[in-house]
Amino acid sequence: MSDEIEVPAAGKSGDEGFSLIDLIVATSIMSFIMVIVTGAIIEIYSDVNRTDGISTARDQLGNSFRRLDREIRYATWVNTPGKVGGDWYLEFATNSGCQQLKFSNGVLSRATYASSPTPTVGPALTIASQLTQTGTTDPFTVYDPGDQPYATSTPNVSGVGRTYELEHSQVRLRFSGTVGTTSLPLDVLFTAQNTNRNTPALNNCSFGRPT
Repeated sequence: MSDEIEVPAAGKSGDEGFSLIDLIVATSIMSFIMVIVTGAIIEIYSDVNRTDGISTARDQLGNSFRRLDREIRYATWVNTPGKVGGDWYLEFATNSGCQQLKFSNGVLSRATYASSPTPTVGPALTIASQLTQTGTTDPFTVYDPGDQPYATSTPNVSGVGRTYELEHSQVRLRFSGTVGTTSLPLDVLFTAQNTNRNTPALNNCSFGRPT
């Protein structure tokens, strides 16, 4: 049996390789694929960071306001909120003394003071920071006993009808909290269970707000 030698066809040497056009086309396709893959990876990491940011914001704000809930829940009197200069104030009375909430420059703080004709408000304790006012909505809203903030024109809707009235004062806080690039709306409602329709409008703690 004789060995046969394969001879390349006429005009072909068998080692042509790739032309410049082939390389340009392949590089363009690869670049396009890399852009898509890189964009997808960046979007995934962005979603993960955004989710972590929301979770962190919720935890921080939740821990802070749970402590505030315990204090307002046993309030015996709640003042009408007001704005002095660029700062918002809200005072309330508890069995342990007078307390004042202040919202200033993105920080919500709480201070205590003794009831007297000229009370001296003590150092403020930060409850939450990196807060902003939600549009033009006041950060503090107080609903007094007898108010109808939830009354609806349709009776018997979730137990709230045309004649529904509050029996206790309620304090509503509305802010937007920011952690990194994540913004989280905050709307919290507290009920002062030791208040009622007979709670007087003025209290020994009425004079803690600056004038």
